[in-house]
Amino acid sequence: MEWPVTALSPSEKYNLITDCVVPRPIAWVTSTNKDGSINIAPFSYFNIVSSEPLIVSLSVNRRQDQSGLNEQKDTAQNLLNGGDCVIHIPSHDHAPAVHATGSSTPPSQAQIDALGLMFAASQAVKTPRIENCAVALEGRLMQHIEVGQPIAADLLLIEIVHIYTADDLLHNGRVHPEPYAINANKRP
Repeated sequence: MEWPVTALSPSEKYNLITDCVVPRPIAWVTSTNKDGSINIAPFSYFNIVSSEPLIVSLSVNRRQDQSGLNEQKDTAQNLLNGGDCVIHIPSHDHAPAVHATGSSTPPSQAQIDALGLMFAASQAVKTPRIENCAVALEGRLMQHIEVGQPIAADLLLIEIVHIYTADDLLHNGRVHPEPYAINANKRP
């Protein structure tokens, strides 16, 4: 089967590319809002860019406002305003909370509390990490690229400045992937 991209609708393009580019890692990102509250959002447009320096990419699609203009989402605004974030690699047990934080409106503190999410202080950035995530990458915004005409996405290159992993993920000095599937709620 072949698909000329120009003949596809936006939803057909989305479905086709996300079906073809797999597996995609899921990033669960905390950032700090202007008022000091914490924003949490999941992203599947996330990956490694470079190991030296240690850079990851996070692409944040813009959303249409009431007038039809593309506006930045909270995570992009927060990174541009505050300059840092924490990127988590959620376990399978986090799936309901990841899904709940993926709505078009950012979760309130009451919703965060209802999801049982607690925060721990980060070591190198001001934004806290989600306490019971097995992997947390503390990062600072390195570069912002507006993508498309009109602008459809914000591509954020983030330099990782500190890495946290749960002790039980380490085997022979390496992070071992299978424990991501274990019950994250059992973590201290």
